[in-house]
Amino acid sequence: MLFSLVLALIAGVVSTIAATGGSENALRFDIGLIMFGIAFIASLLLISLLIMAAKDNPEDLGTGAGVNRVSARPAKRKDFGH
Repeated sequence: MLFSLVLALIAGVVSTIAATGGSENALRFDIGLIMFGIAFIASLLLISLLIMAAKDNPEDLGTGAGVNRVSARPAKRKDFGH
């Protein structure tokens, strides 16, 4: 969560400064806050997806009750003349 906060702060500051359009104009805090929120939520989602993708499956999943319980010994198929 700290990583997402740092990314969001960087995105908020950069977009606040970049959206002003010059040193004579006022800072655009509204765009900075919007970009802060978008970057924070997007980085949280990305990190959570990467964490879920990195989890290994339990060993008992390979011995389920499906058609092919063990891929080394596939189930015998009955051909019905198709």
